[in-house]
Amino acid sequence: MKMQNKEAISVIREQQQTDPVMTMGQELSSLKISNIQKDALIQTMGEQLAQVKLELIQIKGGAK
Repeated sequence: MKMQNKEAISVIREQQQTDPVMTMGQELSSLKISNIQKDALIQTMGEQLAQVKLELIQIKGGAK
């Protein structure tokens, strides 16, 4: 069996951590996940606001 890469896994992982492209990719992924979570929160809050508005309309309409 022929080994292509004889470096230790710890050395390879250390190189990956210091690789600027890898670091930027990780940061980009983290930002993308954060934005998805933010968008989901905004959507949920919008739905809740719409529900509250409907309830207010029903309350006002029922009081007349």
